[in-house]
Amino acid sequence: MNVRERFHATCSFEKPDRPIRRETIGFFPETLARWHKEGLPETVVDDVFTGPPYFGFDSMSWLPISPNAAYDPGFFPAFEERILQEEGNHIIKIDTAGKTVKVLADGRSTLPQDLDHPVKNLKDFEEIKWRLNPETSGRFTDLLDIMVGMATAQGNDTYTSIVLCGLFGTYRHLLGLVGMSVALRKDQELIRTIARQWLHMHEVLIKKIREKCPVDYIYFWEDMSYKNGPMISPKVFGEFMTPYYKRLIGSVMADTDIRVFAVDSDGNLDILLGLFTEVGINMFLPFEVQAGMDIRKVREEYPELIIWGGLDKRTLAKDISDIRVMVNGIVPAMLNSGGFIPAIDHVVPPDVPLKNWLDFLDMVRTSK
Repeated sequence: MNVRERFHATCSFEKPDRPIRRETIGFFPETLARWHKEGLPETVVDDVFTGPPYFGFDSMSWLPISPNAAYDPGFFPAFEERILQEEGNHIIKIDTAGKTVKVLADGRSTLPQDLDHPVKNLKDFEEIKWRLNPETSGRFTDLLDIMVGMATAQGNDTYTSIVLCGLFGTYRHLLGLVGMSVALRKDQELIRTIARQWLHMHEVLIKKIREKCPVDYIYFWEDMSYKNGPMISPKVFGEFMTPYYKRLIGSVMADTDIRVFAVDSDGNLDILLGLFTEVGINMFLPFEVQAGMDIRKVREEYPELIIWGGLDKRTLAKDISDIRVMVNGIVPAMLNSGGFIPAIDHVVPPDVPLKNWLDFLDMVRTSK
């Protein structure tokens, strides 16, 4: 099988010649820096261009809606990043999503601390809505055209995804979690106006990108849960997410051949999985184990859900025997159930030795 055939066989719960090889979402820069000291070639420097082929991953091509993909709502042009203040080990800046954030000055991987957001009311949103116009001249240049060209050149030796910010992610980028929570109760017209623009932009852009090259799945970045559960209730999901997701997925399926729709969220999403499947989402990742996600239970409850991830990244820092127990206890049964891409439940953390990572890859790829 070629890579595209293997991906679609997996997503159709057929038996591919072997499982998809994409055992992690990526690597922290600090992880690669450690591995360089442990024998990894210095030429392996990222998780997009150099890392995947070195570790034998099946080629996956990302087609981002905007240069910053999930890190903003799809702004084009993005906000100009500028530093507002330097505070010891931290920098306060305006980021490309228009947020005021506090980050480490040395660039180490960490979640930024959001201090302010670009939208507080409907007037604010109307003033920046032009950045979410799908017809803006220049949106299909630079990075997107480069990525489309690379995907097209690989033909069926890759599978492709359009990467975009999900609806909850868009609310949160624009309003912040507190601002969004207030608006859901006191300014629902603002929420619905944002949702309508999200829907319109992606209806147009997904179809335009599909005209340029094959698209195998849509990747919605949401990150909408903490360890103990999601940041919104099922009731709020049903009112302010369900109609727009259902309309978008229905529209894409009516006008294109795209049939796989994935949501990426950390944390525990147990109480929202059913609602997502009802709107047409049929793939999830990464099923964070430390948040209580157990893909064996998920498979029992949702037998038709494509599962990518679910192997505890923390185990990779332990003894080889611990890694073997984890792999043997999960991977063979999940592969037998179909619709499974074996992978850890996030990026590889920097406490993982290179030898453990390589041994893990071997265990997963020889599991039956």
